[in-house]
Amino acid sequence: MSSLVRLFTPKRVVGKANVEKTLFFLTALLLSPWVYSAKLAIVIDDLGYHPKEDAQILALPQAVSVAIIPAAPHAKARNQQAHQQGRDILIHMPMETVSKIKIEGGGLHLGMTQEEVNQRVRTAKNIVSNAIGMNNHMGSAATADVPLMTKLMTALREHHLFFLDSRTIGRSVAGKMAKEQGVRALDRHIFLDDSDAFADVQRQFQAAVQYAQKHGTAIAIGHPRKNTIAVLQAGIANLPSDVQLVSMGSLWRNEKMVPPKPFIFLFSATPAPTSAPPYENVPSLRGVP
Repeated sequence: MSSLVRLFTPKRVVGKANVEKTLFFLTALLLSPWVYSAKLAIVIDDLGYHPKEDAQILALPQAVSVAIIPAAPHAKARNQQAHQQGRDILIHMPMETVSKIKIEGGGLHLGMTQEEVNQRVRTAKNIVSNAIGMNNHMGSAATADVPLMTKLMTALREHHLFFLDSRTIGRSVAGKMAKEQGVRALDRHIFLDDSDAFADVQRQFQAAVQYAQKHGTAIAIGHPRKNTIAVLQAGIANLPSDVQLVSMGSLWRNEKMVPPKPFIFLFSATPAPTSAPPYENVPSLRGVP
């Protein structure tokens, strides 16, 4: 920084024209490399089962959101740990599948009454008490069912929870029902680890970055697995300069992108003279304090 300060001190500036060129160059130097134009949100599902992998996920940047299965043995502990970090938390709610795969206890099934759905959501929220939203664990049948999704969104509205549709089926009506019930909902764009192979996860991470750059926002979902963790550790540390890692809450609340802290030079407010005759005081030229 000291070399840059010396470079732009008045002694190196000659005349008004050079002052304007220098200020223009300085502005471009400071601002152009750090202009965000894309948002990338990452949600890691299935927390609460494996302490080692969960710890590695919780060591990732705070903007990475986590989704905790209420029935998982360490659900309450992960809820507390993530909350202490200031990390966004989702309830990863088990829901009925088309293939009738058995789901964890406390999940949602077709044909449930409104009170049954309310009770399941209430129980889940008591366990994952710091959740700001919910996403579906499996749920290909559930999220395509209008009556069940209407009941779920009614319950989420009562608890002031957002919804993230994991899009495990193309016929999902979750977003439509959420809108009708006044619940803010978003869709997953990229699955990071349908395949657990390192190269495949890496390819999916790059697809998420490119989706964000093309569309402005990308939501990627992954799981606490060895290769996923390795890809995220490297990928997040080397995001392109136009992509900002954001939390799910910031997307649900439609928050504006936060610019990075600028590289600021502090100058005196007193106009400084040029370093060549006729030594005119130039208001836009400042001396180093």
